[in-house]
Amino acid sequence: MADECPTYSIVVEMDNAKSIDWAEIGVGLNALAREIAAVSAIGFAKPKLIISHGGQDEDADTLRRNFRNQAPQLEEVAEIGFVACPGGRYYDLKNNGIRATDGELVVFLDSDTVPEADWLGTLLGPFQDPGIVCVNGYTYLLCDDFFSRTFALIWFFPMAEGDKRFASKRALNANNTAFRRDWISSHPFPENNGFKVSCTLLMRQLRREGHVPLNVNARVYHYSPRGWRFFYWRALVTGRDADRKYVELNSPSRGARIVKSFSRWFTMSWRTTRRIVSHARQAGMPAWQIPFSLIVGQAFYALMFWGQFSFAAGIVGDRVELVPDYVGHS
Repeated sequence: MADECPTYSIVVEMDNAKSIDWAEIGVGLNALAREIAAVSAIGFAKPKLIISHGGQDEDADTLRRNFRNQAPQLEEVAEIGFVACPGGRYYDLKNNGIRATDGELVVFLDSDTVPEADWLGTLLGPFQDPGIVCVNGYTYLLCDDFFSRTFALIWFFPMAEGDKRFASKRALNANNTAFRRDWISSHPFPENNGFKVSCTLLMRQLRREGHVPLNVNARVYHYSPRGWRFFYWRALVTGRDADRKYVELNSPSRGARIVKSFSRWFTMSWRTTRRIVSHARQAGMPAWQIPFSLIVGQAFYALMFWGQFSFAAGIVGDRVELVPDYVGHS
């Protein structure tokens, strides 16, 4: 039976782990161990699990001890390898992990995401079709208070439930996706100064070659961003990234970029209002909190507009986006 199933490797980056605690990481690792065991029971071979981190080679021993403390069963179901990429950013760590894989398929999962039941089987199953190159999972934000519920309503992930229209248009999730190794190893995540731009550029490469990612209901939840400092920084960098994407996909014209910053502000402000009003109940938000959520949502996209406009107008220069030390959750 194992010969009938493609072999696979899993890459987990540790960049996001810097902003959550080990207990939260452990929840995801234990869920991952459960999912690997489940697909192994139906014929998939034991995978190689690559932990890609931004430290030095000698940090592997400390990481291994932490993994054993949090999820001791993970070593029983997977062959774990630790690979260093000193100073590497988010996508650097993913590309670094690809080079250490050996399976026919490469699965990407983030250190701050937690798989639901049947996640891995749902992600791997479509690859029985040889024409499938990329399978894209379903990621949503975990929410348990006013701020996290507001983020879930305004974020670029769909809601956990009842958000079919938005979910059908979801973009490539680098935190929950799988590729054929021969394709992703020859098309690594593109380099870019932006924070979260490479997914969009990789999607363009897929489509240029006639491949369409298959969206499936392979579900993981992502720990919610928390804190006003993150809110401020993430809004601004989202705007700058939006301009970077526009330059790559549409036009480098400064005038066109400035016009786009205004049109996107209007679009996102309207979308935010519609989503908060339509989905607040599904997020567990009391009615009295909705007006305050609308204020927060509009503030986020006003900051996003300033980030995009100031970048497009040349007020802010193009520098490598790094997560500031003061930021809380990723």
